[in-house]
Amino acid sequence: MDSAMDHSDTPPETAAASGIQVLDRVVRLLGRLGEAGDGGEQLSRLAAGLGLSASTVHRLLAALEQHGWVEREDATRRHRLGTRLIALAGRAADGSGLRRLCRPALLRIAAETRETTFLIVRSGLNAVVVDRQEGSYVIDSLTQGTGGLLPLGIGSGSLAILACQPEAEVEAILAANAPRYREYGTTAKAVRASLAGIREQGYMLANGSLIQGLSVIAMPIRPAGRDVTAAIAINFITARLEPAHRQAWLTLLTQEVQSIEAGMSPPPRPNRPPRKGKT
Repeated sequence: MDSAMDHSDTPPETAAASGIQVLDRVVRLLGRLGEAGDGGEQLSRLAAGLGLSASTVHRLLAALEQHGWVEREDATRRHRLGTRLIALAGRAADGSGLRRLCRPALLRIAAETRETTFLIVRSGLNAVVVDRQEGSYVIDSLTQGTGGLLPLGIGSGSLAILACQPEAEVEAILAANAPRYREYGTTAKAVRASLAGIREQGYMLANGSLIQGLSVIAMPIRPAGRDVTAAIAINFITARLEPAHRQAWLTLLTQEVQSIEAGMSPPPRPNRPPRKGKT
């Protein structure tokens, strides 16, 4: 039975629990819309995927639409993430300075390779595109435009980030995302098997494994003394990647990533009080 959002006549404990439930539903709904991408999703499918009634999902969507976090396309009756929410994602990336730091590199790579280049950042169990620079060859991708979201472990940039996480954390992510991997025709076992090669090579090369005819080179950004939370990926038509091109692009990508890493200062060391007996 759906809970009402007016808690004026309910005990504080009950109102708090109900509020947390609503928040959880909103987060799950936004996650579903993020997975749907630019094409959006119909209300009925959202309700079925979330295990909620259509009326509950309708109320949540209406509230989110009022705030600009969700948009509805009248022609298709589909809902997608709103521009205001995508803008917030961009600000989150800017908050760390990462997008500003990486933007010149993305521009140079796109100009040199003439291919679309992405900055992909980890967000919990997901990976989200926070910047994208078009090359001369514009092609589709799994993540589509800025704000595109995928489960961590799906897509080359996402895999490159996952490969750099501690082993225990990798296993927790794989277990949590296992049901979602099936939607992309893969399994947690297959995702895990891809990680060793990335760790050995330092980059990910996918030759049309997820989208026919589309390949990707992705490299994680690994700043000294900090967690790995981002990667840069180059999308290209598989037939265009001759061995000479691949080596040139890898060299370019390595140089740009190393420059970004050098610009990311390590976190400051905490000031600890002196130990007793020390002056």
